[in-house]
Amino acid sequence: MDLYSKKQKEINRIKTRMLKNYPAIWSKIIRQFQKPGSKDRAWLTYSANYLFRTKNVRWAIDPFTLKARLSAAEDVGIASDLASLSFVLLTHNHADHLDLGLIHALRETSIHWVVPFPMLENVINSGIKPESIIVPETSVQIKIENMVITPFDGLHFHKNKTGERLGVPATGYLVEQEQKRWLFRGDTRNFQSDLVPSFGPVDMVCAHLWLGKASALLNSDWLLEKFCQFYLALNPERITITHLSELGRDANDFWVVTHAKIIKTRFSELSPETDIAIGLIGQQFDL
Repeated sequence: MDLYSKKQKEINRIKTRMLKNYPAIWSKIIRQFQKPGSKDRAWLTYSANYLFRTKNVRWAIDPFTLKARLSAAEDVGIASDLASLSFVLLTHNHADHLDLGLIHALRETSIHWVVPFPMLENVINSGIKPESIIVPETSVQIKIENMVITPFDGLHFHKNKTGERLGVPATGYLVEQEQKRWLFRGDTRNFQSDLVPSFGPVDMVCAHLWLGKASALLNSDWLLEKFCQFYLALNPERITITHLSELGRDANDFWVVTHAKIIKTRFSELSPETDIAIGLIGQQFDL
């Protein structure tokens, strides 16, 4: 059996396991998320889709359920489970980040929605009232609750081997609350540090794993050095590697813990003082 076929079999096993376990995973996340707590925490409801509780303010980036990616997945209680969200930040239109069913289920809540312009029509068509929507502008701060949110270009475009430019517009966010600063670059495909605004030191950056299009089966030609240098240049105290086991992808683009461990090792070699963590679906982690 070739490497591609072997990896596809493993992906199918992961899908089967996730379909079975996701209702319990979701229930556990929601119990922890809804419970008051003194620690600033995040939860991954999918590969790079976040719920947060910081200073007991509840918010999300690209909230998502498994149903949006695998139609055979069971429904979960979105409206009741996520009604306590204060605001939601959306990044881009790709199918593993935009859960229109979830958005529709939350249409009657008092949530503030930060929606980049390319996503606006989809979100309004899902039932969100325009008065609940804030359209972000690059580097223009948004203030909600006791938090300051600064949007910026997510650098989600890359060039293939023939020079064709691929990707969609995406928005990243710097989120600040009291003395904490968290940087969410989103799906980054261009690792040119000179294109990144200078944010100064941050407590944490979430690094969405991507080492090149259709490169997950390779053990060479990865963008490993560029990836690591790019995220370390953001001057984070901690890096959390996410975007693993995205079940809508085939073996060529399916990034797993093995890849994340290679990156973690290289981060630690380059910057031993930086705390490196790996985030998985269903996992809770401190910010």
